[in-house]
Amino acid sequence: MSDEVTQLEENLKNKDKSNLITFTLNHSNAERVKLREEYQKKTGRDLLQDIEKNTSSDFRNALLAVYKDPVEYDADSLYTAMKGIGSDKDAITEIICFRTFDRLNQVKEKFKEKYGKELVPELKSETSGNYQKAIMIMLDKERSKNSSPDLENCKKIAEDLYKNGEGKLGTNDEVFINYFTSLSGEELALVGKEYHKNYKRNLVECIESEFSGNDKDLLIAILYSLISPSEYFARKIFKCVDGAGTSDDKLIRCIVSRSDVDMKMIKRYFKQIFKNKDMIERVKEDTSGDYFKLLEGLMQTK
Repeated sequence: MSDEVTQLEENLKNKDKSNLITFTLNHSNAERVKLREEYQKKTGRDLLQDIEKNTSSDFRNALLAVYKDPVEYDADSLYTAMKGIGSDKDAITEIICFRTFDRLNQVKEKFKEKYGKELVPELKSETSGNYQKAIMIMLDKERSKNSSPDLENCKKIAEDLYKNGEGKLGTNDEVFINYFTSLSGEELALVGKEYHKNYKRNLVECIESEFSGNDKDLLIAILYSLISPSEYFARKIFKCVDGAGTSDDKLIRCIVSRSDVDMKMIKRYFKQIFKNKDMIERVKEDTSGDYFKLLEGLMQTK
């Protein structure tokens, strides 16, 4: 690995982006993390600092992301989301909803290690209301792992959701939060099936009609995270490149975090949902140069 560290150092020093991209994409995330460790041992410098010095703009941000351990990347993303005035609820929602309970505990530890602060109080200070309540539950308590849901119980839950939402004036938010943060994916999927069968609406449509803002986005993200995560990210990547301008930070986070998880399925959903548009070609329309080449390589990951 010493030769590889030398190669990486030379690519950065010479600002040889083409070889740097090829080198990076020829290594898995685990290998890149190991290279960062060996780079520190050999040069006495942090690889990420050298990347910051020798690259720029969105290419730099994407390259920094792929050389981080996923847990560290989540911790850093949450720190950035809460830095300064206001907070990036989109990043918070995505990370809290699409990580396992064990992973979130690792992120808490990494956040404390890097920033000297406890993650939960920091998030609590940046959120409020039902959004805060749901976030705190997911950080504190693991949801059900029941993979064989009881049909009658799920029918009752579907009825309860209807009675406390579309079936009444106003919405009992607490009922939705309690179910959405506690049920397993299999349970929530069966509840959704029963809800649609009895009330001719799916749960996403229910949430969109009964909630708004961050609360709505969070509950929809929970649904997708348990039932169809690849579809969620296909839709999200489309939003990043749709309309005027590009949401580059979101685009990088989506592609980097899912490149080794379900990228093939995300591309399939993208083509299915958006009239046979190829996701890589659509991203190419909104990005360019070395930045696109790096993202393209990550999106080609199987």
